Amino acid sequence: MDIIDDLPDDILLKILSLVPLKTAFDAQLLSKRWRKLWRRLSILNFDRAFHKSDISFKLFMHTTITFLEYPVIESLNVRSAPTEISHGLLVMNDLLVNRVLRKVDVFSAHRDRSILSYYIYTYQTLVILKLENLILEDNYQNYFRIDITLPSLKVLQLIRVKYPSDEFLSRLLSSLQSLEDLILDRCLSDKPGTTTTLAILVPSLKRLRFVTCPDYCRHNVMMLNVNTPCLNFLSIEEYWRNVSFADRKMEELVEADVNVIFINTKKLLRTLISAKRLSLCLVTSKIPHGDVVFDQLVRLEICTCQKEWWNLLERVLLDSPKLRFLKLHQKHRFGIMDPVARWEEPSVFPDCFVFHLETFEWRGYEGTQEEQKIVSYILRNTWRLKTATINIHPEVSLMMIMELLAMPKASTSCQLVIQYINDPWK
Repeated sequence: MDIIDDLPDDILLKILSLVPLKTAFDAQLLSKRWRKLWRRLSILNFDRAFHKSDISFKLFMHTTITFLEYPVIESLNVRSAPTEISHGLLVMNDLLVNRVLRKVDVFSAHRDRSILSYYIYTYQTLVILKLENLILEDNYQNYFRIDITLPSLKVLQLIRVKYPSDEFLSRLLSSLQSLEDLILDRCLSDKPGTTTTLAILVPSLKRLRFVTCPDYCRHNVMMLNVNTPCLNFLSIEEYWRNVSFADRKMEELVEADVNVIFINTKKLLRTLISAKRLSLCLVTSKIPHGDVVFDQLVRLEICTCQKEWWNLLERVLLDSPKLRFLKLHQKHRFGIMDPVARWEEPSVFPDCFVFHLETFEWRGYEGTQEEQKIVSYILRNTWRLKTATINIHPEVSLMMIMELLAMPKASTSCQLVIQYINDPWK
């Protein structure tokens, strides 16, 4: 204890900021040196597990925040346990409104047990807001009466959160003029059987990640409208719904991972043509080549779980003259496969095959007749290929492996690597 007591206050405060505030509070019993040290903390970790009841938990939060010496709270982290219903975890508006609050992170161990007050949307200095497994207070009139004033918010993460309505969520997002990073994970977030429209209209947004679970999507019909022209990163996992993108390319886009089904594929590809790294899982028909050029694309990943996925592959390859890395991956355990569909070798091969493509990888290769044709086509026509890695399904036979090894290659320096994988979907 003497060694710890000799440490500077800054070091002790860093130590206390790593533990629940109840532990930091109890540390004042150790010695006089620790008696009021917790009052200078700017990172507050409240954990319901350290309290006997919700009442004692909220009373402790109220008391400790009242006696803090510094007006700035860099991070307020709240962890709620699923023992009792916790109404309005952050109704301490009178305590926080006069403080500079930078970050709020609230997590509930059970999504139906913690209800968050709408007053969270009034914190003027908030920069980061992370909510997980929560119910936003179900008072619809209050949501439309209260002004959403989060002028400083740059990062918003809503993970499995229940909202009063998608109309409210759209309104919330459109009011965040400084928002740059958005994560929406809607798995298990709403009641099934609704038909709604969610608009993500945020001109300042730079990073967007939108996730819904396939099982949830089967019971919901929703129109997702995305209009975010300044994005440099896009990730959408959205199935069995209608997704719409603005009819213009995203000039700043660097990386995109798009997994959707009901969509205008030609329109989508036009919005993504500025990307350097692209991952696609789409249901497509034969798409004419020629009106879109991915002149910045160097890395491409195509999911092979959907019907006639090779049409999308051919389309993007022909329009990607600078492509250097190609990966085929069966990313999902579900899909719309057609065992009678046949791949036809295109009459022309992509420019990238001659000048740039260096790395080819296939993960989840099953050795079907169509897959063998595609692998053979790529190996025979990629003149600068350095590495071809085929991660095969556990059920692929030794004879199929020998056929892979015997395939001719245009590049004499290409190294062919074949290996088994236990789980092709990882």
